[in-house]
Amino acid sequence: MTSFAEDNMNTVNGEGGPRTEFHNENSTLSQRPTNKCRDWTAEERAAWYWTWQSANTTADTLIWMLIRWRVDPVLFAIECLRITLHPYQAQILLDLADAPLELYIFYKLDPTFPKRQVLVPSGHGLGKTRVLAVAIIWHLLTHMYSKTLCTAPTSDQLTGQLWGEIRKMFRRMKMNYAELANEWEILSSSITHINPDNADWHVIARTARPEKPEGLQGAHALDDDDAFGQIAELFGEEPDNGLSGGILVIAEEASGVHDDIREVLEGALSEEGARFLAPGNPTRPDGWFANDLDKTDRYAVHNLDCRISNRDKVYTLPYRRYDGLVTELKIKGFVRPNYWLDILKDVDGDEDVDRFRVRVRGLKPRSAFDQCIKANWVDEAMARGPHEKSANDEIVIGLDFGLTSDKHAKAIRQGFNIRELDEWLPKEKPEEITLDAVDRAIDSVKAYASYGKRIYIIGDSNGVGRGAMEHLYRWANEEENKKYRVTVIHYNSGKQALDNKRYYRRRDEMWYKHGRTFLSDPRTSLPNLPGLKRQFTAPGYHEDTSRKIKVEPKESIKKRTGQDSGNGADAILETLLVHIVQEQAKEPKEETLPAVFKHHFEKIRKKQNRGRYIQ
Repeated sequence: MTSFAEDNMNTVNGEGGPRTEFHNENSTLSQRPTNKCRDWTAEERAAWYWTWQSANTTADTLIWMLIRWRVDPVLFAIECLRITLHPYQAQILLDLADAPLELYIFYKLDPTFPKRQVLVPSGHGLGKTRVLAVAIIWHLLTHMYSKTLCTAPTSDQLTGQLWGEIRKMFRRMKMNYAELANEWEILSSSITHINPDNADWHVIARTARPEKPEGLQGAHALDDDDAFGQIAELFGEEPDNGLSGGILVIAEEASGVHDDIREVLEGALSEEGARFLAPGNPTRPDGWFANDLDKTDRYAVHNLDCRISNRDKVYTLPYRRYDGLVTELKIKGFVRPNYWLDILKDVDGDEDVDRFRVRVRGLKPRSAFDQCIKANWVDEAMARGPHEKSANDEIVIGLDFGLTSDKHAKAIRQGFNIRELDEWLPKEKPEEITLDAVDRAIDSVKAYASYGKRIYIIGDSNGVGRGAMEHLYRWANEEENKKYRVTVIHYNSGKQALDNKRYYRRRDEMWYKHGRTFLSDPRTSLPNLPGLKRQFTAPGYHEDTSRKIKVEPKESIKKRTGQDSGNGADAILETLLVHIVQEQAKEPKEETLPAVFKHHFEKIRKKQNRGRYIQ
C-alpha cells in the first residue's frame, strides 16, 4: 500500500489540490471532443477525502458516507456492497454519476466521455447485470426521493436475473449497513420504502412491451419546486438544499427493447439531470440502440470486448481508504478464453464475421442474420459417397409445398443418405396440385416397398400442403395399403418450437438444431444437384437478446437475394424430424421385477416411443 499523496504527486497535491490534464495511453481524446467534468462541491470533496468535521455521531457518519458514495459510485460498490469492480465497470459508473475530474484521475480512467447517459454494447459474460444492480442501488440510496425505472425485453431478464443480483447485494449490505438495507422491501417487480410516506421513492420494473407502452409513461422525479429559495424566504423558513429527486432509466439488453418503448422513455429522459444506462449484446444492425451507438456527442458509448476480461488474468483498481492509504484491489476476469477461441475457430479466424463481432467484440452486426448452414458442410456432403450402414435404416419421405409460383419438393432419406430429391412446379388447377403431390409420394412408397423397411411420410401441412397430407393419411390407412407399412406425419412449420426456450418456431428448430447437426456430420451424403447448395446456404439466423434463435423466413430470403424460394432443402430437413430409435439387440437379463411393474414400465416405453414422432 502507498499513501494517496505519494502515489499521485503528479496529479493531485493534497486535498483539493491543483488539477492536471488527463493523460492515458488508452484514451481516445483525439477521436472524441473533450467533455468538461463538473466541479465537486466542498461537501463532496470533504466526504471523499474523509476530512469532514462534526460531532462524530453515528448518524453524522452515515450522512457523510452517503455524500461520499453519491459522488463516487465505485466507493459505494466497494464499501457498502463489498464488491470489487473491473476498471471498465468503474468507468461506466463514473460516467453515469457525472463524477468530478479528480476521480477519473485517481482511477486512471478517461474523463472525456459525455455524462449521465451511457450506452454499453458488449460481448457476452462481462458483468453487465452486476453494473446495473450497483447503479440501481447506488441511485436509490444516495438520491433521496428518486425514481428508477427498469425495463427489458423479457420479464426473466428483469425480475429473474437483475432482481436476483439486487437481492444478493442487499444481503451483503445487511451485514454491514443494516440500518440502510432494512429501510427497503424488495418485491417481485419493485423496490419500495417501508415508510408509506416515501412511496414515491422507489425502483420499478416493467417489461418492454410495445403493445402496452403506457406502463412506462409519466416517470418524472425532479424536485425543483423552490430552486431559488424564494418561497422559503417568504415564509421565514430554512431553504431545503438537500439533494433529492432525479430519475434513472435502465434498459437491460437494450438491443431487444422496441423502438416504440425507447420513444416513450425519451419523455423521462427529457428531465434535467436524468440518467440513462443501457447495456446489451448488440444483436441488431438497426433499431434505436444500433443507431444511437453512433451518437457519441450525446452518450458515453463504452464498447466492451470479451477479451478485456480474461479469466486467466488478474486486474486491479485502486481504492482510497478512509485513512488516505491506497490499496490496489484485485479481480479476475469473467470470460474464459475458450469462449472466444471456440467462436473464432468456428468462423475460420475471421473476427469481422457478425457472430464474432456481436458475441465477442460487442459490435453491432453488419446484417440482421448470420449464415445458418456453412457452404463447406454442403460441399463435403455432396462430394461424399453413400453411408453404407444407413442401408439398414427406415425410409423417410419429406414433402414441402410452395405457393403457386414456387416449386414443390420431395426428398427421400435413408439414414445419412439423401437418396432422391425432386422439385416441380405445381399444376394450375388447385385439385391437381394436391393430387399431383399425392401421386408422387405414393409412387415413391411403392418403389421403396421392396426394401422391406417401414416408410414414413412427413410433410408441412401448414396451408397448401394440408389437403395432400390428409389424402395421404387416408390412403395409408386403407386396408389394401397397410401392407406398405406407411406412417404419415403432419408437420406444421409455423407452430411453436418443441424447445421453445431456445427457438421460436418449429422451422427455426428444424434448420438450426437438426439441419446444422445433420449437414455437418461426416457421414451425411447429399446429391450434387444444381441450386441445392444455394438453398441450404441462403437462409440466415438471428439470436436475439433472450438467446432465442430465429431462422430467416423465405420471404426475407427472396427479398434479400432476389431469387425464388426453393423447397428442396426444406423437404430434406423435414425428413430429420422423424426420430427413429433403433434399439440394438441386447443379451436377455434375468427379470427381477414383479409383473405389475413390468406392465407399467412397458406402457411408459411405448408412450415414450410414440412421443419421438412429431404428430
